[in-house]
Amino acid sequence: MSEHVLLVHGDLLTKERLDMIIKSRRIEDTPKCRFQHIVFVPGLFHFKMVCADALWHTWIQPQAGRMDVNSLWQHVGVLRPRETGKFASKPGFRRMHDVLHHDLWASILDCWLVEAQTRNSTWDSLEVFAKCAPSWELIVEMSESIVNKFVANTTTLMNLRQRPRQERDQQFENQVLCNRDELLYVDLCHAMNSGDIRRVEASFLSWIYIFKATKKHKYAYHTAHFMVQMRYVYPEDLQQLIRLNWLCNPAGRAFKFRPMDWLVERNNLYTKECHVMIENGFHLKQRTIKHAPPNMTKTLQKLCDELRRHSPHIFTAGRHADRQVEDEIGTGMTMLVADRTMDIPLWPDCLHLEHTVTLRGFLGIFAEWADGLSDLMLLRSDTNWTY
Repeated sequence: MSEHVLLVHGDLLTKERLDMIIKSRRIEDTPKCRFQHIVFVPGLFHFKMVCADALWHTWIQPQAGRMDVNSLWQHVGVLRPRETGKFASKPGFRRMHDVLHHDLWASILDCWLVEAQTRNSTWDSLEVFAKCAPSWELIVEMSESIVNKFVANTTTLMNLRQRPRQERDQQFENQVLCNRDELLYVDLCHAMNSGDIRRVEASFLSWIYIFKATKKHKYAYHTAHFMVQMRYVYPEDLQQLIRLNWLCNPAGRAFKFRPMDWLVERNNLYTKECHVMIENGFHLKQRTIKHAPPNMTKTLQKLCDELRRHSPHIFTAGRHADRQVEDEIGTGMTMLVADRTMDIPLWPDCLHLEHTVTLRGFLGIFAEWADGLSDLMLLRSDTNWTY
């Protein structure tokens, strides 16, 4: 058994229980009895659930900014008018997941409309723009311009918020920050669905900062801790095994990759459904879990009309917002710098390491690696990357 490893996928509670069991069996004689062959792999399905919950804590839970016309809470009232009460307390993963996607779709469409009108005043709608048959080079150029103008980063947002009050547009600042957070989440979902595990790893750093800022300290620490193991502790063969088995594709089709812990949860659901079927005498009516996606065309058009009416992507000096949404990535960076536990050696007894590894030092190295990986993805245009 010592020549093999057992990969265990699960959530944070599974990780803590495994650590407790391994710690209690340290005095055993053999590696098998010490459970050294067990390798815990963070479940990406539960990781995605925590990401959605972190965005709910940032954008919907605070009541201070709910009355802003461009707030995500107001957009929820358009997308799900009958479920605003549920979003105020505990919306659940699926509702939050769908709202983040739909709100981002409408926001990006509004960004395209604003960018098109900036380049040509006759393009007063996306339909008119599409009829002009723009070249692919123009589409790429406009998409890059949209990211630079309407997706915030910590540096540009800080510069915007350091301006005098009469020169600021707080609603524009909140909107470009919301675009960034929603893009981070949708990019994570696309990377998982396409099986791009390296892209998933590259997204961890931003979410570590967001977890820290939204008081999900355990997830921030354990995510960074696992990445330290992947970089410094596990041999390359084991790293490759983990990456190859982090996702699965039960359907065997493109863009149908799923996390392993999702498959476990699905099997648990089937087990419960089987008990219900047996109890109801195999009456299968309305018992399936496969449903057609809803037609959101009219709803998204309604949200696009709201965005066009309030113009959150057009900078208007002096515009005020009831709540200035904090940049959780910047806040998380500040909190991690001030956290003394970041300087504690992670593996001081690992003799094969050339230097002592601290969590603070690793995050700096990991940031450089993630930036290099992102640059490599942009350069390799012949590769079928999915965003």
